[in-house]
Amino acid sequence: MDDFEDARLEDPDVLSAADHLLRPLAETGARVRRESMMAEGPLAAIAVEERARAIITFGPEARLLRAVLEPTCPVPLVAWPRLGLPGWVGPLDVVVVLGGGDKASLAGAFEAVRRGCRLLVAAEEGSLLAREAGSSATTLLPTATGDPLAAAIVALAGLHKLGLGPAIDLRQVADAMDQVAAESSALVDIAQNPAKAVALELAAAAPLVWGGSILAARASRRIAEALRAATGRVVLSA
Repeated sequence: MDDFEDARLEDPDVLSAADHLLRPLAETGARVRRESMMAEGPLAAIAVEERARAIITFGPEARLLRAVLEPTCPVPLVAWPRLGLPGWVGPLDVVVVLGGGDKASLAGAFEAVRRGCRLLVAAEEGSLLAREAGSSATTLLPTATGDPLAAAIVALAGLHKLGLGPAIDLRQVADAMDQVAAESSALVDIAQNPAKAVALELAAAAPLVWGGSILAARASRRIAEALRAATGRVVLSA
C-alpha cells in the first residue's frame, strides 16, 4: 500500500477518525451480551419433541450459521437465498430467520408459518418480521441492537437447544469478544497489539487467508471479504 504510514498506527485520534468501525467493533461483545440476556426466557422455554428433518436459514448471517453447524449438524442444512421456501420443506423442518425486513426473510417466514414449520426467529418484538412469523410453532428470540452477528450467535444457542448444533456459551463468546477488543484497542501500542501487527504485515502484501478445516475455511472467506471491502485490494482465501 503506497500511502501506508505506520506512524499513524500509534495515534488513537488518527485511527478513530480514519475508521469509524473501530468503536462499533469494540462494542460487539456488549451487543452479544445484551441480546443473550433478552433471549434467556425464550431459550429456556425451547423443548425438543423430535429431531427436525432439515434446517433452512434466511437472513444476513445465514452463511455464518451454516459454517458453524456444518461440521457437526446431524441433519441437512440449507442457507436459502431465494424468495419462499424449497418445495420439499414442511412441518418436519426447522426454519431459522435472522433479523431484517428484507423480502426473502419475510417471504420465508410467511411460507414457513403457512406450511406448519417450526420457526426460530431473531427479530425485534413487534417488527413486521416478528408478526409475519407469529405462530404456535414459533420461538421469537427478541433483539434490540440491530447487530446481525449478535442475533446469529443467539440463534446458534437456540439450535443447540433443539439438538441441532454445538453448545454455545453466550457469556464466554461475549467475554472473548471483549478480550479481543481490549487487546486490539487503538490505545495499545504496536508491540503488544495483534491488530496493528497484522496491519503492518498486510501493508505491502497481497494476502492469502488460509483455513485448514471446514470452519476455518469458511472463516477465511469472511475475513477475505472484509479485507477487500475495507481496503479495495486483492485478497484471496483458501
